[in-house]
Amino acid sequence: MSESADDIRERRGRGLDRAISFSDAVMSIALTLLVLPLVDIATDNPDEPVVHQLDRFSPEILGFLVSFLVIAQFWGAHRRLWEYLVDYDEKLLTINTFWLLLIVFLPYPTARLFTEEATNDGAAIFYLLVLLGIGLLMLFQAWYVAVHPALRHGEDRRTLRDQLLPTVGTTAVFALAILLTLVNREVGLVSLVLLAVVQRFSGKYERRDTRP
Repeated sequence: MSESADDIRERRGRGLDRAISFSDAVMSIALTLLVLPLVDIATDNPDEPVVHQLDRFSPEILGFLVSFLVIAQFWGAHRRLWEYLVDYDEKLLTINTFWLLLIVFLPYPTARLFTEEATNDGAAIFYLLVLLGIGLLMLFQAWYVAVHPALRHGEDRRTLRDQLLPTVGTTAVFALAILLTLVNREVGLVSLVLLAVVQRFSGKYERRDTRP
């Protein structure tokens, strides 16, 4: 017996929910991996005063905080994109899988960045290139969803500009940070604070009621 249209929609809906839950779980794992080096520091130096430990390992702690906030921003962008979906296809899942791969990989360049000498630009550029790759894949996802309206809710009235502009802003910050790092490492890394501006701008679009 062939499936009815309602049965197909229900099955596809369950598949979409599983894809979203899987993405959330992978990002949770990535955030957990970020904190594991700090746990090792605490357990390997149990007799050291907390104040001294925080000072001695401040680069590692800073790296954790920066990457936690970056991944949190990516999670927000992913949520805003996928909450309008009513269906998916294998191409979208493939793009999302590669995006998640870089998310999980991020703790490695983070560790390299905040443990190498401040005069070494290589680790900073490597870190920012990974962020740029994550941003480009997020932009690719947003574009793919925008040009495939069958995947979106029928009442989604957002324009292509509405869907792409926040992600373009995030990706542009990473590209700018790479260029600035080639001139000055510290300036390039500090420029990541511009992500807060992008987040605020994205929130403006998120609050817009685009449905009738």
